[in-house]
Amino acid sequence: MNTLLEEFENIIHEFSSQILEIYEDDFNQKLEPDKWSKKEILGHLVDSAFVNYQRFIRAQFEENPKIYYDQVAYCASAGYQHAETEKLCNLWRSVNEQLLFLFKQVIANKLTKRTCNDHSLEFLMLDYVVHLKHHRNQILSE
Repeated sequence: MNTLLEEFENIIHEFSSQILEIYEDDFNQKLEPDKWSKKEILGHLVDSAFVNYQRFIRAQFEENPKIYYDQVAYCASAGYQHAETEKLCNLWRSVNEQLLFLFKQVIANKLTKRTCNDHSLEFLMLDYVVHLKHHRNQILSE
């Protein structure tokens, strides 16, 4: 798990800098009307972090809570396409730093076997970082 935590921490620090290097026009561009722009993908990652934060908190004291969300509705409702890029990036970084702190607490308190949505917190941690890397690659692609 230490490797996962190190990887997550590195992504947080590197990706937040890389986001701000993307030209605003490229960041806002929607290649198709029904597809997310890079900015909206970042917003989706913010939503994902908030939802996962709830999963990791509640799974510590609730038995296998069921926490799902409609990612398309969340993204549309939040209006990420019109958000200020630097503020959105700062929000993403801040919530992920807190999530990293929470991951460390879950591991230190030996709670990785607790479950949410029928998955262990250990699985959800690994899956969260995989999901983050997938969308990071989408955002950083040309």
